[in-house]
Formats: sequence, C-alpha cells, structure tokens
Amino acid sequence: MNWELVVGVSSAVIALCALAISIWQGIQTRNHNKISFRPHLTTWSHNQSKQGVYAIDLMNNGLGPAIIKSFTIKVEGKIISGEGTDPIAKALKIIFPNIGYTAHYEYLGKDHAMPEKQNCHVVAIKFNTDPLPGSDFVEHALNKADLEINYESFYGEKFFFSTVNEKPNK
Repeated sequence: MNWELVVGVSSAVIALCALAISIWQGIQTRNHNKISFRPHLTTWSHNQSKQGVYAIDLMNNGLGPAIIKSFTIKVEGKIISGEGTDPIAKALKIIFPNIGYTAHYEYLGKDHAMPEKQNCHVVAIKFNTDPLPGSDFVEHALNKADLEINYESFYGEKFFFSTVNEKPNK
C-alpha cells in the first residue's frame, strides 16, 4: 500500500467534507437572514367614539423593512383611482356620503421602504355632525373599504396584505 496515495485521498476527502459543510452553513445563514429581515404589515384601529374620532394605522411589526410595491384602495370591490391620498379621500366620500367630517390621510408610495416598527396613520376621521355617528355605523362603513398592499423584503420575498383578510385589531 502506498502511503502517499492514502494521505492524498484522505486529504481530498477532508477538503470535500469541509467544502460541503461550508456550503451548507452558508445556505443556513442565508435562510436565517431572510427570516431575520422579514417584514409583516398589519393594521390597528382605534377610536374615541364620544369625540367622534376614528383612526386606522398601518404598522410594520416584522423584523425588517417592507418595500412597498403597490398601495390600492377598494370600496365594495372597486378600485378607487387617483394619485397620492386622493383614493383615500374618494373612498371616504363614498362610504360616508352626507356626513360632515374632517380627515387626515397618509399613504405609502411605490418603493417606499417602511422600516420595522414604523406606523403610518392611513386615515384619521373626526366627525363634526350632531348627533355623532355611532361606532357600529362607522365600523360597518369602514369595512366596505379594503386596503391592499403588495410589498417585498430586502431579499425579494413577495408579500400581500389586505384588510379583507386581516380585520383591524382593537
């Protein structure tokens, strides 16, 4: 038996094992990083019904930034067109006709990177009618609207958020 051959083959096997373990470890690290930087959008609604104030916030409670690809408002399944906050204003006029209110709107534009733990006040409404609309009426009206957001992680993973699938927390 040639000892040089045994040493050479042994060295090659050890090197291949080290290479395989390094590749496996790299794959595991990448998978861990994907999970560590995964965004998760959710909504939160809050109200002060005695003052006629209702608000819906969008939050990224994931572990990484959410890169917004589209921000769409629908009312009863129909897309509301417009630029910027126009669709939100139009949606409110549709779901609250003939009711006086003031409102503040925010939206997230295409390619906006919403950092983790960031809050976006999508809409805050203050009704100024007498009597004030009841909270059941307001919540029923708000449920006619749907916010749909397509977003991605920095790793290119695609996600979809819809308020139809996830009703706001209270």
